[in-house]
Amino acid sequence: MRSNMGVHHFLPKVDCRSLDALIPYIDQVLDEKSVHLLIGYEELAGFKEDVLSCMEVYYQLLGRDDGSTESSDVCHFNGPLPRYVDSLIHYFRRVEQQEFSNKEAMVLEYSGVKTIKIRYKQTNSVIKKLVKLGLREREVLKDPLSIFLKDGALHDLVGILFICSYPYEKEWVARALYNFFEYKHRTDDHLLYGFYNVKKRSGYQALHCDRTIFDPRFDLACASLPEPDGSASIFTILDSEDDDIAVIKKLKDRFNIEIQLHTTLENVWGNMEHSSSYDVLAKGTGRSSEITVQWKLLSDSLKELELKFQRLQMETEQSRYKDTKSPGFTFVYDILKSLDKQAYTKLIKSVEKVDNLIALFNSHEFSRHDYVQQLQEEMQAIDAYAARQKDITVHAICKMQSAFIAYGLANHSDFFNPYDIREFVQSSLDNYEESQRFVEAHPEILKQDLVNILSIYRYLRLGQKYGLGLMDPPADILSGRVVPVMSFERAKHYFALGLSLLNSLSEDDLHYLKDDGVAYVKILHHFDVMAREWELFSSHDDSGSTKLIIEQIARFRGRFINEALLQYFKRLLDTNKIDDVGLIVDFYATMIWHGLYLPIDSIKQIIRYSGYSEIDKSDLFYYELAAYRFLVVRRCELLKDCDDVSRYHDKNKIMYRKDYHSENMINLLFQIKRKESFYTFEKARIHFEKLTGSAFKIDHFSDSISQ
Repeated sequence: MRSNMGVHHFLPKVDCRSLDALIPYIDQVLDEKSVHLLIGYEELAGFKEDVLSCMEVYYQLLGRDDGSTESSDVCHFNGPLPRYVDSLIHYFRRVEQQEFSNKEAMVLEYSGVKTIKIRYKQTNSVIKKLVKLGLREREVLKDPLSIFLKDGALHDLVGILFICSYPYEKEWVARALYNFFEYKHRTDDHLLYGFYNVKKRSGYQALHCDRTIFDPRFDLACASLPEPDGSASIFTILDSEDDDIAVIKKLKDRFNIEIQLHTTLENVWGNMEHSSSYDVLAKGTGRSSEITVQWKLLSDSLKELELKFQRLQMETEQSRYKDTKSPGFTFVYDILKSLDKQAYTKLIKSVEKVDNLIALFNSHEFSRHDYVQQLQEEMQAIDAYAARQKDITVHAICKMQSAFIAYGLANHSDFFNPYDIREFVQSSLDNYEESQRFVEAHPEILKQDLVNILSIYRYLRLGQKYGLGLMDPPADILSGRVVPVMSFERAKHYFALGLSLLNSLSEDDLHYLKDDGVAYVKILHHFDVMAREWELFSSHDDSGSTKLIIEQIARFRGRFINEALLQYFKRLLDTNKIDDVGLIVDFYATMIWHGLYLPIDSIKQIIRYSGYSEIDKSDLFYYELAAYRFLVVRRCELLKDCDDVSRYHDKNKIMYRKDYHSENMINLLFQIKRKESFYTFEKARIHFEKLTGSAFKIDHFSDSISQ
């Protein structure tokens, strides 16, 4: 199987000048930087000598014998630096060609990487950087070898550039690269999986990560060798017969690597700007504000074009669903249509009216006050219509539509303050609870259990979104925060009732629900999520109610959460029946949690669907949580391992995966805290701490500094 990645060595011709021949260029750089004015003429000769001493070490790293003179324009050096870079190139080429199979290489490919470029700094660039570093801190030039090695001042001696197509793919690439590199501060709250945004005045933009170490911890062949004595051993550590893996093992802990992430257009712009103006505009004495502005405008134009390409790509993906999107829980409409076509038409028109109001409100056609007023008037109209109906089933379904309008209002947290949202939520909860009691009191309602299940499902969804669902942590966790709209005991009551109804569904009702497709998956997935919350966080006792819930959960999973559900879900995906990316991610997390699907297969699909719509960080968090449980807690490698008590016990592999998924979750928790609700963050945090046994720290970076 061929990969879509291309791996390139983009070194210019190696400089063949002798060490003495570098002196005129060093003088030129010193003059451009006005070094004599900054340090004084009396210090200039010593400064120049220090730079030359550093260049001598650089030549040793290249493997250049300064006593030699080459007449050719092209030189071939075989020192530790070029050999290390060549070995990196060959390693990634093996990944590209997939000569060896590993999940980490597959994830890198899935993430969107199209091209990998690897280089080390050339002579002129090194001289400029040494002068800059020396002006910042003269003492760094006194220890030439340490400048070029791990944790040295010249952090980007070796650079690797990863190029993907679209901006959204850069986050996936950054996430995947932790499999191949080791770097500090990966989980800081201001970083994206260890990467930071670089935006220069000239218009250059990219994601960077400095001072990384190439360390594919999943690949035992690249495990480090014991540290040799003496720093000078870097010049003697390699043998002529060492292959690429041997070179990597010996040198990977010796050199820093700077990683850069570009999109295709960022890379095009960077190449044009760098080759056209880098020396004059960016680094030299000819810096021009007018030229800088023009380059910046060009960069902004390309960025806008890039975003248009991304939007077009997403619209292309979304166009597949235009003809297949359903209006919601269609089994309810089918029930109504079979009883009263006039009532069915009334309900459809109400749904269309609400959708139009939402569209107008989102486009700022009228005020929040008018929007709420018109929705409330529609609720009152539906309630009045329901009251006039003689058929009990029609009455019940119309009342549910009224509750659903309030349910929709509760999801407008971007436009209303928390107090308003709480009122909308409470109104919807009251309506659904009233609807549920009405349905339960009238067994003559057609498909009574299905209607009741839907009412309970929406009731519990609100309680979970604006509360902690079936999590029952200590009360002080919500100190100073908004109290959940639904108590734990109330949530547990309706959860148990919903499970009982699902477990007792007749085969006829079950087929009726399955015909609805997405509704079937949503309801089953949500009840399993709540079951997992109850299992992990509730204070279990020996009471009859606890034992009953345990039995109901076991029956529920035995009947519904199985391979048949996975195959049903795949058929829905294949026929474009599911357009909710969040549901796709959440469902895969459920399948992984129960050992029914591999994390690697899930992430392939998740990355693919992220090109359709942005994925909420909380949804991605629960994928990571499920992968952690599958790979670390249950220690499964394959699906069959989950049923084998003698699972693998490779401690190195377990620790690597533990660190990888733990740090992914920590990074996502920071993003959830910034972008999503308090309850969403708290639930995710408690999940993380419960499953990993590690505390989540807001001041993670502060701890690193203090150390």
